[in-house]
Amino acid sequence: MSNTQSILPESPYLTAVEAAAYLRLEERTLNNMRWRSEGPAWRKHGGRVVYHKEELERWSRERDSDPNNRPPKGPKKKS
Repeated sequence: MSNTQSILPESPYLTAVEAAAYLRLEERTLNNMRWRSEGPAWRKHGGRVVYHKEELERWSRERDSDPNNRPPKGPKKKS
């Protein structure tokens, strides 16, 4: 471990490999979900796809089998 790594706080951003492990998915599954716009929100940092831990948690909560545990939906968009 370098000195730089020891002074940096833990990042809330996870790579696709880390995010897939966090969600207990295969990396390929997460990549396919991203390609189909079905997975959790992601960002690109310098060409690398990253996921914020809070977005992974939010995405997971939206899939709770108990509707009472799901976060409230925002206002519907007008057509």
